[in-house]
Order: sequence, then C-alpha cells, then structure tokens
Amino acid sequence: MNQEKNKPGNLVQIPKLFYADITGAPMDKCISCECNLLDGNVPYMIEKALKPYDGLRSYSTIFEYAMCMDCMTGYQSKISSQSMQSINEYFASHIDIEGRKKLITNESYTDLAPWVNRCVVKNLEAEDLAECQIYGQCLGDQLVMGDYPYMLSGVAMDEVVELLSPETLDEFGRLQEELIGPSEFQDLLKGGPKVFI
Repeated sequence: MNQEKNKPGNLVQIPKLFYADITGAPMDKCISCECNLLDGNVPYMIEKALKPYDGLRSYSTIFEYAMCMDCMTGYQSKISSQSMQSINEYFASHIDIEGRKKLITNESYTDLAPWVNRCVVKNLEAEDLAECQIYGQCLGDQLVMGDYPYMLSGVAMDEVVELLSPETLDEFGRLQEELIGPSEFQDLLKGGPKVFI
C-alpha cells in the first residue's frame, strides 16, 4: 500500500496488539535511527509478524518493529521502480477500496477487529491463517485510523514477494538481516514472514 506520510485524521490510543511484546508497552524507539517515537512529532509505522492461534486473540509474535517515516522513506528509495510499480498495481487491483472506505466513515474506531482480523487483500480471517503481518501508522501514542491499520495474510505476502525484482529481494534480505538479527534466527524464517516496508 502507499506508504506516504498521511496527515493524521482519526486517532485512537495505540491498542495493545501493536505494543512491544517484551515490554508490554508502546514501542518507543525507531529500530533504525533510534529516535524517540512517543514525543508526538514523529510519524512512524509498526509492523508485526504473527502466528495466530485463536485469531488475533491469541498469537505468538515472530518479529516486530517500529520505524520512523524518515527511515522508512530511505529504505523504500532502495526498492526498484519496477518492484514499486508492481506492488502498487497489486494492491490497487486487490484491495476492497469500498470496504475500507466504510471502515473509515464508520467512526467506530474503538474496535480494532474489523481493521485487522481479515487480510486486506485475500479477505481470509486471522483464525484460518498460519501466519500474518499487521501494520499500523502511528503518531506519538496514537494509532492513525485510515489507510492503516491492516493485516496481510502469508498467502498475500507470498504473492507480493513473487512480484519483486531480484534487486529488491536482495534489498529486503539485507533489511531483514539488519532488523531481525543473526542468520541463525533468519533460517527459521525461510518460507515464513518477510520484512516488508
């Protein structure tokens, strides 16, 4: 989906689903530049890869991170123009835009379930998935409700990965290594969730 800096619209307190698992608190530092994310002036994104057991009521986290929009823009600039075009076309042709608009105009932002319990592309329910990734755009301790939050199933992620150029796949591999850690841990993720900014 388009990762441009959205102007804050409807804001809600960041739900616990988007908290750091280790601390049980909101993520407070950019994984790349380590700037303070909770001062309210820095827009940022959260990505979490999950293994649902009872939908998103019970899950284990495979990886999670928060990244400021400046760092994210820097990483996105390394994506080949061919890959970016393919990604944008994929989402434009697969997302239920009308369904998303209904969520945005519903004004019931206290219930996160309609936003993240179904894959935004495949319409698969979290309880039927072996893995999924959730994304949220934040400002300070608030979650911005609009284009985000959303969930992508592993099936959708695999389809997106198939669209990427070899150069972009290499770049995502380097990013995954930088963000997730040593290669021994990454070996566990082969065929599993991918870092996807």
